[in-house]
Amino acid sequence: MASQPKENLDRLRAHKLLDSYHGEVDDFFKLWPADKLYFFSRDKKAFLAYGISHKAAICMGDPVGPPDSIKFLLIQFKDYCDEKDLTMAFIQTNNKCRDAYKLIGLHNILIGSDAVIDIDHFLSQTIHNKYFRNLVNRKDKQKFEVSTYLPPHNKTLLNEIEVISNSWIKLPHRKEWSFLTGRFDNDYLQQVVLQVLRDEKGKAQAFVNEIPSYKPGVFTIDLMRHRSGAPANCMDFLFIDIIKTKRKEGFKSFNLGMSPIDGQKYVSNLADSLLLSTYKLSNSFIGFRGLHQFKAKYEPNWDPRYVWYQGSVLNLPRIGWAVYSLLRSKGDIK
Repeated sequence: MASQPKENLDRLRAHKLLDSYHGEVDDFFKLWPADKLYFFSRDKKAFLAYGISHKAAICMGDPVGPPDSIKFLLIQFKDYCDEKDLTMAFIQTNNKCRDAYKLIGLHNILIGSDAVIDIDHFLSQTIHNKYFRNLVNRKDKQKFEVSTYLPPHNKTLLNEIEVISNSWIKLPHRKEWSFLTGRFDNDYLQQVVLQVLRDEKGKAQAFVNEIPSYKPGVFTIDLMRHRSGAPANCMDFLFIDIIKTKRKEGFKSFNLGMSPIDGQKYVSNLADSLLLSTYKLSNSFIGFRGLHQFKAKYEPNWDPRYVWYQGSVLNLPRIGWAVYSLLRSKGDIK
């Protein structure tokens, strides 16, 4: 039997560690697309996923593994980056590795927050306010229905949602990204659950895909697309149904993803201000100024996300451009 390439073996090892130690709702993107490099602790119990661009090592989220192994992993990775003359940065992290990041001399900046819906609160209180009552009534009157599709998916379904995606991508500020998110790709979609909104004639108007969550009790989505000219609030129609279904499946929370902060009120110095500006130029929500308002009406809890970065202010533009370059990259690492 032919041996597998090292990157495939590393990805399998990372997958096993995620299954063992859990992580965050978006840690699936440490595994897909296949554009990540992996660095493992010497005891093989912890890892981080990263990409290299503009002489910066951009790590996706927090490392995965037990705390002691993560601490030594970060020390080892810092030595590796120093040897290779790479500037290190961890993007879209939470607070769980804060002390370990400080131990290796990294600095942080708040760049946004995840909108996390408490499902019980939403279905017992929020859904009964005037806005959502009207939405539910409209959805019922217009006879919209949500269909759930488990993989593998047939070609007819994939072609149907590709029409929606192609229509969506032509709207202003819409782009396909990589590294931090999925993209419309048949190999990717064959791994995930699809939720499709259909009108009374059975025509698909919008869809989202779920991704496997490594945070127990929490589910999330990735692609969130509707056809040009789709009925207003079609995404709300989808989410209301999905939230109801997920409560029956035992989920407690729905993570709607990150919203970047607006303005400079959280930054404390010039370095932080510069990094925030470059990061916001390159993050995957560019052009989505209404996204925060869309999420806020669900009355979520806001879970802060940070960038932890190495070095002086002179490194910050390079970190921002490295993130932008990795987000634009569509090719797998060979």
